[in-house]
Parts: sequence; C-alpha cells; structure tokens
Amino acid sequence: MKKTLSKILKYRFLIFGIVAVLIVGFIGFGLYAMEIEDHYGDLQELYYDSKSGDIIVNETTSEFGIIEKNWKRINIRTQKKDSTDLYNWVYQDGIETKAAIYRQIIETENINSLNYSEIVAKINSSQMLFINGN
Repeated sequence: MKKTLSKILKYRFLIFGIVAVLIVGFIGFGLYAMEIEDHYGDLQELYYDSKSGDIIVNETTSEFGIIEKNWKRINIRTQKKDSTDLYNWVYQDGIETKAAIYRQIIETENINSLNYSEIVAKINSSQMLFINGN
C-alpha cells in the first residue's frame, strides 16, 4: 500500500510540475508578444517576418539599411548611421514613411558598398525577394 501511495504522489507531482511549466511558459510568451506589440504597434508584422541580414528600403526618403534583429528589437544599420530602431526608421519626425523589406536570393556582394539606385535595380531585376512592407 505504501508503494502505490508514493507512486501516485510522484505522478501527481510530475503532472503538477508539467502544468506549472506550461502555464509559466504561456504567460512568458504572452508578455513577450505584448512587448513587441507595445513597442512596434502596426509594424509588428515587419518584426516577425524579417530576419537579420534582410534589406529594408525606405521608399519615401530613398534610403536603405541592413536589418540586425535580436529577440526583442530590430536595429537598422545604414551607411550614415550605425544603428536605428525600426520604429524610428519608419516614423521619421512623427510622419510615417513607406518602407519595404527584401531578402537577397543569392548573396553575391557586400550590400554596404552599394547605393540606393543599385539596390532598386537589384529589386527590379528580381535578385531580391519581397518579404513585407507597410
């Protein structure tokens, strides 16, 4: 009788532990998603669809940059600035600009050495794949 009680108790602790881990994980994921939504708002699709190394083109200001993504933020590295947050890149001086994210199909050269017109030529010649835009 004692062995079955301790066996039942072990299973209860195991089930309780699994349920506790699932609940904490679910709450943690919800808080993570809420952090992304709070920071980026309408731009959260750009955050989720992009990855490091993608090219972001600001069609309003004729600028482009390379995306550097970590688990919480997207920073954009340009030829002029070392790092700019995605939100500040799209909303310049409080005005929303038109931005689009592209991914190189075949990485052949260093993007930093190109200018805006060369990037647009690569996009028009289908050397880059459209990912998302606002």
